[in-house]
Amino acid sequence: LTDSYKVTHHLQYPPGTTKIYSYFESRGGAYEEVCFFGLQYYLKKYMVGPVVTEAKIKQAEEYFKIHFSHPVWGLNEKLFNRGAWEDIIKKHGGHLP
Repeated sequence: LTDSYKVTHHLQYPPGTTKIYSYFESRGGAYEEVCFFGLQYYLKKYMVGPVVTEAKIKQAEEYFKIHFSHPVWGLNEKLFNRGAWEDIIKKHGGHLP
């Protein structure tokens, strides 16, 4: 559940980057205020426990090979960072750090 460009963020980090962070921000719309609701449910359902598996990495890699392939320029194999996902399995047992 992400925008395509976020999968390639690892290519934009300066060498030696060890920590990053993210935040949510409303980009405006029909309402002056936004009440963010449902995060706890989502986190418990999809982000708790060993959520990174070899099968999920393979599925994502296959998807992004098709998604990022270009009929003229082909595919840049660096766009999907398989090694980082495998590290989550090796170092954290599939739990998100």
